[in-house]
Amino acid sequence: MSSAHDERRLRLRAVLNAQSTAILVVCLLLVAVGAGLAYTTHVDPGTETESRTVSSLTVESEYRHSATVTEPNAVFETGTVLDERNTYFARVAPELDVTVATSYAAPTAESVTVEVGSTLVMRNVGEEGTVYWRETEPLASETSSSVSPGETVNASFALNSTAIDERVASIEDELGASPGETETFVRTEVTVDGSIGGVPTASTQTLDMTLDHGGDTYSVSEPGVQSDTTERTEQVTVEREYGVLRSFGGPLLLLVGLVGAGGVGYARWEYELALTPAEREYLSYRDDRSEFAEWITTVRLPASVHERPTAEAGSLRDLVDFAIDNDTGVVEDPDTGAFHAVSGEFLYTYRPPAPAADSTATDSSLSMDGDSPDDEHGAAADVIEDGDGRETASRSTGGGEATPDEGGDNRA
Repeated sequence: MSSAHDERRLRLRAVLNAQSTAILVVCLLLVAVGAGLAYTTHVDPGTETESRTVSSLTVESEYRHSATVTEPNAVFETGTVLDERNTYFARVAPELDVTVATSYAAPTAESVTVEVGSTLVMRNVGEEGTVYWRETEPLASETSSSVSPGETVNASFALNSTAIDERVASIEDELGASPGETETFVRTEVTVDGSIGGVPTASTQTLDMTLDHGGDTYSVSEPGVQSDTTERTEQVTVEREYGVLRSFGGPLLLLVGLVGAGGVGYARWEYELALTPAEREYLSYRDDRSEFAEWITTVRLPASVHERPTAEAGSLRDLVDFAIDNDTGVVEDPDTGAFHAVSGEFLYTYRPPAPAADSTATDSSLSMDGDSPDDEHGAAADVIEDGDGRETASRSTGGGEATPDEGGDNRA
């Protein structure tokens, strides 16, 4: 009963006896919380409002440009097509061929119309955005009906860089001044309109391509593929969904609470949780043994030490306190488990209780009066008073008895 298992069992009983009500309350709270979570997760999750996309339209447009060599030269053969360059040669390939390519993507579409319109814009703009003059020229307009998703609509036109440069110079010459910076660019408006996913949907896209004339060359700057998405949403009511943690956590809390409450109730009904005095004494001893471990040494004392008068300590704490006060050590007998402290001519002893000791166990008290318990060697010590009133100890062992000599000399 002095094993670590028995001690753990006693401490568990002590905790259950002292905290059973609190543990039961906690278990019932777990049951309530777990039941609530399980009900709202699996039985009545409720509803929530969320936005749902009912139609989605993505429009992609880009400029594709090239220039054909029309003048003989030492580098390019006449008729060579120069495409997708940043800079072209104005003398040998003055005309820029431009195509605006547009397509769209949608899950389902009906009666979709694609309109592409491009305009050449020439203007003079100041630092703060002031437009001093502006001239526009329509370039191309393309309208296609019943366009399918993924189908490409092309709108093509040509730009003569030399003619544009001459037109800009003519305007500036007529005005007599150019206070700002002159810009030349193409602006394209793309409109896609139709029934997307059964819902009327329209998308408008604008993109610009800049044309910069630099004497014998002209440069083209365009944005690449422009992609714009138009979505239509509606508010719908759906059943609320929960994650894995809540889905399994609620039932788990419910199960833990029920098992815990049932276990505490069964333990209180079936077992006597309150510790007996002997069991409380045993746990007190174990606490003292752990607390004062550094003051205790395991030593087997010689038999002669046990022949000294013995005083019994009421607890291991008392014995350690006594040893500290008297500058001596506490030893634990490896054979009997008893604890001893030797001071002067006396042997001070504490015998640890067993956890199953009954109420008839010998009381342990720090006393030197009366009969002392049997020592570790099984001998009983009696106090005999001689004729002069002096006390002498006689010790009986096994089958013999020691008595005082007739001469008054008391020897055991």
